[in-house]
Amino acid sequence: MIIREVEKPDLKKIIKAIKFKSAPKPEFLSDVLSVGSGKGGIAIILQYLKEKGVIINKLDEVMVPDWLGYWVYNQIQPFAFPAKKISDRTKVLFVYHQYGFPQDMDKILEFAHDKKLIVIEDCAHALNSYYKGKLLGSMGDFAIYSFSKWFFCFALGGIRAKAEDFYDYADGLIKQTPFGMTFTKDVIKFFYERSTFSTSKTFKKYMSYLLAMSYSLYGESLKPSKIALKFFSKKIENEINVRQRRYHYFFEKMRNLGICDHLEEEGVTPYIMPIRCSESKSEEVLRALQDRNIATGLYNFDINRNLLSPNFVPCIWVPCHSGISDEIFNNITDTIFKSCKNKK
Repeated sequence: MIIREVEKPDLKKIIKAIKFKSAPKPEFLSDVLSVGSGKGGIAIILQYLKEKGVIINKLDEVMVPDWLGYWVYNQIQPFAFPAKKISDRTKVLFVYHQYGFPQDMDKILEFAHDKKLIVIEDCAHALNSYYKGKLLGSMGDFAIYSFSKWFFCFALGGIRAKAEDFYDYADGLIKQTPFGMTFTKDVIKFFYERSTFSTSKTFKKYMSYLLAMSYSLYGESLKPSKIALKFFSKKIENEINVRQRRYHYFFEKMRNLGICDHLEEEGVTPYIMPIRCSESKSEEVLRALQDRNIATGLYNFDINRNLLSPNFVPCIWVPCHSGISDEIFNNITDTIFKSCKNKK
């Protein structure tokens, strides 16, 4: 069995989900409006900013971080230009709380206030994580969420805003989405997620093509499906509890090895756990994990946590989601511990 950063979609669970009764949203998401995807949320926010005259045309800029998925950049381009540096044309800061770990919001918000910039918090990887006791997604002018990155719930996102008139504006756009667009988007999402666990290269290739095609519609496929919302309400609280528990266990186990020194001990619900090892140890850890069918690798993580002054270093992804058993997670933890304990 391949173990990725998310669980494998289960058709039997989908059939059962039809009978689910949707539960209320957790308190920390009570003012978040559900939308068809996180990318759709970006489109709604930028369209609203254009309506309000904050963004005038495509020459205006949204400052973005490195290492976002390129479809996020593509979603910005119909409204403004995604740029890596501050300029006179910058109107928006797109603040990515990578893997659920908070950016330095004091520095970012102070800079945005001085320059009169809009702050969008990208909370695609940040559910119930905090910065100095403040909930991520509650400090900027807007926030976007991508719930379907956390567990399978087809394609589903959310948006939050401080502007009082934003929710009515967004709700009006969402209601215009034809049912067929929502259905098509969700069906393709299901088969793509299944393909990532498949050994068939052909299946993977063609589902990647279909997903790329469907992404071009995400900016207009704004309405979430009822079954996606049921999946979300059924899974969200348990998912957060499992990830937090496993993160605390992992952090304590690795406390004296130095591989988590760049991470907070408290206040984080991780999307994945990015551990930092020496180059030689990284190769050893990766081999040990991949031998156990853990889909991982070296990925760039900003240890400065600052969009304005980042410092990206290679880190290893460690999964912690509820789709794997405690036994498997403990085996992953023990494998990493054994590979790193003699690092000196």
